[in-house]
Order: sequence, then structure tokens, then C-alpha cells
Amino acid sequence: MEIKKMSYADWIAEGEKLFGPEAKKWRFVCPICGYVQSGEDFMSKTTLEKERVQEVIGFSCIGRWIDGSRESFEGTGEGPCNYAGGGLFRMNPIHIERDGATHQAFDFDRSDEETTS
Repeated sequence: MEIKKMSYADWIAEGEKLFGPEAKKWRFVCPICGYVQSGEDFMSKTTLEKERVQEVIGFSCIGRWIDGSRESFEGTGEGPCNYAGGGLFRMNPIHIERDGATHQAFDFDRSDEETTS
């Protein structure tokens, strides 16, 4: 797994470039199951309060809060899974530097980016 380090300002700029200024529309990919999720998904598919969504989006897979999700490392099939980025296995590929601390995050969903050959 490749780790990408960036400043908080660069991370915000990248999110806005990919998805626009509304952070709830930003899409993230779970590094374990590949499930793509956004803040809007968390708000519509879970019972989490907005403040809690802001704490977990891009850090833990949405499957952690919905019924029928699979186990992150032992399960099979498609996501969502119950992976949490703060557990024993920290697989989040983006490391964001902010206020002297490093925060880990899922990568953005880049499926809409143009590819060049």
C-alpha cells in the first residue's frame, strides 16, 4: 500500500477540485473492501448524527454502521465492510498533517478522473 502524505490545506483543495466545495458530496474509497461512500450516504443510510458523520467519514467504512455489512479482513464479497481506520490495522492510505499531528484518511474516489496514456 502506498502512503500519500499531504497538508490539510492540500487535502481540502484536492477534495474541492474533485467534488466541489460541499464536503458532504466528497466520495471516499474504503481501502479494505473498495466501497465508495460519501457524507450524504452516511446521512441517508445510517442513524449517525451529522457531527459523528464528520468524525468518521473517510476514516471508517460505512458498513460499520449498517446492518448486513461484511467483516473487514475475514469476510468475502463486496463491501461495505466494518473496517475502522483507528484499529490495530491502520490501512488508510492518506496521511494528513494538521496542527502538528498526522491524521489518516481513505483516498478520494478517483473513478471520474480522466486518465492519460
